[in-house]
Amino acid sequence: MTNEARRHQMTEVLALVQEQMADIAAVQRKQAELTASAAVADGMVEVTVSAHGHVIATEIDESYLDEYELQELGDHITAAAQQAARTVADRAAEMMAPIADRRRFLPGLSEIVEGAPDLRDLAPQALDPFAKSETNPHDEDDTAESAFPTVRR
Repeated sequence: MTNEARRHQMTEVLALVQEQMADIAAVQRKQAELTASAAVADGMVEVTVSAHGHVIATEIDESYLDEYELQELGDHITAAAQQAARTVADRAAEMMAPIADRRRFLPGLSEIVEGAPDLRDLAPQALDPFAKSETNPHDEDDTAESAFPTVRR
């Protein structure tokens, strides 16, 4: 392969990587906005989580104690939170799937330039929706009336 052909091929590969990185940034912005809710105990306990799996809302129907014991409440909240966290993680993974698929087809830079690093190693393999966020918008929310769950009427 001539030097000109190598330069052209390397330019194409670098353009693909740049496009991939832009797509990853766009998906990360969309993932950051994800939330998911799950209800248990016949819908009497509902928990909503953020993209990072942090509980952002808990609602308990006021008739909960007519049907369930207070001792069961913690388990119901935990189950709903775990279910919502799985849902938000699944949604985040679905958003990343096309990028992960395309990543597999990126050529190795070492195929063009001997001894060069593999560009596939530079692109993230997956995004972790539970990675620690730099800021949690709910931490600064001074409008919350109480740290206790909301009772639905």
